[in-house]
Amino acid sequence: MDSSDLGTVGPYELLLQLAKGGMAEVFIARRACAAGRGDAGGAGGAAGAGCAGLERESLVAVKRIRADLRYESSYSSMLFDEAGIASRVASPHFVPVLDYGLDDGAPYIVMELVVGVTLKHLTRAPEALGVGDAIELIAQAAEGLHAAHEARDSSGELLQVIHRDISPSNVLVGVDGRASICDLGLAYALRRTTRTKTGMVKGKLSYFSPEQANARPLDRRSDVFSLGVVAWEVLAGRRLFAGSNMVSTLHAVLEREVPPLSSEREGVSQAVTAAVARAIERDRDARWPTAADFAQALRAAAEEEGHAASRDAIGARVAEVLPAPLKPLAPSYAPGGPRVTKEIIAALQSMRAAASVGEGESGGLLEQRRPSRG
Repeated sequence: MDSSDLGTVGPYELLLQLAKGGMAEVFIARRACAAGRGDAGGAGGAAGAGCAGLERESLVAVKRIRADLRYESSYSSMLFDEAGIASRVASPHFVPVLDYGLDDGAPYIVMELVVGVTLKHLTRAPEALGVGDAIELIAQAAEGLHAAHEARDSSGELLQVIHRDISPSNVLVGVDGRASICDLGLAYALRRTTRTKTGMVKGKLSYFSPEQANARPLDRRSDVFSLGVVAWEVLAGRRLFAGSNMVSTLHAVLEREVPPLSSEREGVSQAVTAAVARAIERDRDARWPTAADFAQALRAAAEEEGHAASRDAIGARVAEVLPAPLKPLAPSYAPGGPRVTKEIIAALQSMRAAASVGEGESGGLLEQRRPSRG
């Protein structure tokens, strides 16, 4: 079965569906030219004949609205908002948006293809992440989050981005041992054209900040709290504010006592415990003022207490748990995404023929969200 069965989106040929969710679907793709196409609508050979520089191309991830929702204007606006905000974020720890546009009137986003898994997936393994590795991944995620908070428009004005959906599902970890923040689908920004409906729950309840749980105005410190919860969970090896229903979860966020990390896991130092505890202070004035401050505190604590990190070890762990569609890409992964090779294209086509599809979660990118204007 030829990979062209999936068709094209704009100038990109879809090679394999990576994930599908309530709102969108994500594909592994490449520029159509790399398949020997002169334009988006032509037919090309599987081996990439007729297009110079095949192996200089990188595979990408193409995200588009699901077919049955494709022409609902609210979803289109929402996806364009996400693309516009994310394209302003520059950090090695934030998944970059490379391109976006319309295909037959329907929007799409092109992102760097991270060959990796979510932090949620990575921490499902029987053995907990090493303390040093966990600290380093959270510090990297904090740096990516800070870059989003510092994003500016073309005139240099701060966009005032607030992610609002920080969780282990929205931190991707690649086979290179690097963590990246993804998914600005629920993010607030100063001039965003779409808003979720008043009273609608925005984000995952057990990672809410207290002010988010109380539906109060937010600033970047809300995201710092959410990332602090993620840090606590990754280091402790268990959930912090899980509840049996919405009410009990929100009550836990607002009232449940937070045990010190040093009492939850042997080998977690007082310095690390204090750094994480400050991130999840319920009084936001007592928290780290920025995600960058949180990252710096974590690294200082790790160095002070001798918690070493190994990107090679992290990368090897990721490679072990990669979903099937990403496994052939690991050997060619490089900054900017995995390189296109004839062998990789053949492997993807083989999986396409076998109807192999990746995780439905796809880094939290695909959850159903009903937007509205205003």
